[in-house]
Parts: sequence; structure tokens; C-alpha cells
Amino acid sequence: MKRVLAGFLLCLFLLALAQTAWARAAYEQGALFPVRQNGKWGYINARGDLIINPQYDDAWEFSEGMAYVRAGTKRGLIDRSGRMVIDLQQVDFAGNFSEGLAIVQTSGMNPRKGFIDRQGRLVIAPQFEAAESFREGLAAVLLNGKYGFVDKTGKMVISPQFDRAFGFHEGLALVVVNNKHGFIDRHGRTVIQPVYYNAFHFSDGLANVKIGNSYGYINKAGKVVIEPTFYFAGTFAEGLAPIIQNNKFGYINKLGKIVIPAQFDWTERFSEELAVVKVSGKYGFIDHAGALVIRSQFDYARDFSGGVARVTVAGKIGYIDRSGNFIWKPTK
Repeated sequence: MKRVLAGFLLCLFLLALAQTAWARAAYEQGALFPVRQNGKWGYINARGDLIINPQYDDAWEFSEGMAYVRAGTKRGLIDRSGRMVIDLQQVDFAGNFSEGLAIVQTSGMNPRKGFIDRQGRLVIAPQFEAAESFREGLAAVLLNGKYGFVDKTGKMVISPQFDRAFGFHEGLALVVVNNKHGFIDRHGRTVIQPVYYNAFHFSDGLANVKIGNSYGYINKAGKVVIEPTFYFAGTFAEGLAPIIQNNKFGYINKLGKIVIPAQFDWTERFSEELAVVKVSGKYGFIDHAGALVIRSQFDYARDFSGGVARVTVAGKIGYIDRSGNFIWKPTK
């Protein structure tokens, strides 16, 4: 069981990053959502209306008004009308826009990452082995095996020195040195020493950290404010954070009090007042009181964003509203 839960923890971390990107991308006025029909991708709006007909082999979420698509060998970024506004020629693909820039990657045996602006100009040449999206004006990049941070001109403002680095949240960035986790400020100064076995980014003023064999929470001064008593504890959102107790998932408040008893096989952080939970092998959604308001019926589900949630049923992708009704029935 411990090995399974350890896998859960890694998945939770990776999913948290993915879900955060999904939420940032989708939570836009007039957001569009990718759907797959007869093997091709198109886009719907939050009412389930088909806005861009299925025609792409790949289609990513919209971010800052644009989305990466591929049709055969042609790839680029489209706007909400479906018009190709950036035809990618110099690079292999482009990720989501964040703060006006998007990660791009070259093809070949040794791909490198850089950044383009909203006009498609290559403003930071592909030179990094890895890169994170811009957050709070800086982006974590990997150069010659070490992570540092660049600004939007491509200038290395925090020299590559970390074994791993993640984007800034609430003024601090999580970094890893010699397998220990700590935090730096925007000047690259270590404000919380890398002494933790594991840690996640700050959210609602707190960061979940592993001390010994258990998780608790620290504030930005590095002071423990919720004692490490949990097998796992996730990041706060909407005043609640997921925890593992007795091999089950529940939620605590910012005082460290369990407010939704540990009873689920899996949970995600709250988004738009609902959270994904897994019960008896199926996914559904609970509210802040822990009530199952959308019954567990999906093979997989993502957070709500822009008033809708993406779900999977029998390998098909659909979208539901906050009542659990399909605005787009699962298709593939």
C-alpha cells in the first residue's frame, strides 16, 4: 500500500501542475474547450456549442486567446475563430501562453526550448534543455544540467545552480539542492533553506512540506504553522487542502483541522467550489461540506474551470456543467 500511495503522491504533484495550467488556460472569458469527434479535434464553448469544427490531429487548451493545433505536418496557433495566427516553421511545437510568452521546442535528437511572443516572434532562442512557463515575470530553465531563471528578454537573472526549480508562486520559487527542497526569492536569495525531504509551492500563504516521514505546512518565514502529522498533504485552494490519513483522502482547513473526513480513494484541490474525488474506482465531485454533489460515475475527471469540467467515459472525452449534466456527451 505504501508503494501505491507513493505513486499517488508523485501523480498528485504532476497533476497539480497540469491542472493549474489547465485552469489558467480555461478560465478566460469566452473560453473554448477541445473535443474529439471521429478522430479529429475541434472546440466548443461553455454551452457545448461547436465553435471550431473537428479538423485537427492535435489540439491544446486555449491560453491568452490562442491554442496550439496540428493538422498533418501543418502546425501553429489559432485564435478563437479558428484562424491560424501563428504558423510555426522554426520550431516543432508551442505550449500554452503565460504572461504573453509561450514555450516552443525544436525537433531532432537534442531538442531545445525557447519562447515566442503573441506575434510568433522567437524572442528567446531555443537553447534550454527544459523550461517552465513564465510566472511572476520569470521562467525556470535548465541549462547544462542546472536550473536557473530568465526574464522576458531571455537574460539569465538567477544563475543556473539548482538541481530542480519550479515557477514562482506568491513571490517565492521552490528549488531543489542535493535532493532537499527550499525556497528562493526573485533575487535568487535563499529565504527558506533547502532542508525538506519534499515540498510544494506556496498557496494561500502556506507551503506543504515533508518533515521526517510526515507532511505539514510552513509560512513564508519558514515557520511550521501546521504540525507534520499527515502521510501526505496537498496545496491549499479556497481555504482547504487535501490530506491522506489512514490510506484515505480528506481535507483540512488552514488551522490544520480536518473538516472533510478522510474517506476518498483520491482527491484534487478545490476549484470553483468543487473538487474531484474518486470513490470505488469512479470519479465525481464534492462541495466544501464534503457532500457528493456530482456522483462518482466517470473513469477520469479534471477540475472545474470556466464553469465546465472535462471527464472521460470508456475512453471518450466529454464535458459537464456544475449540475453534472453533459454539455458535450463523450466522443472520440
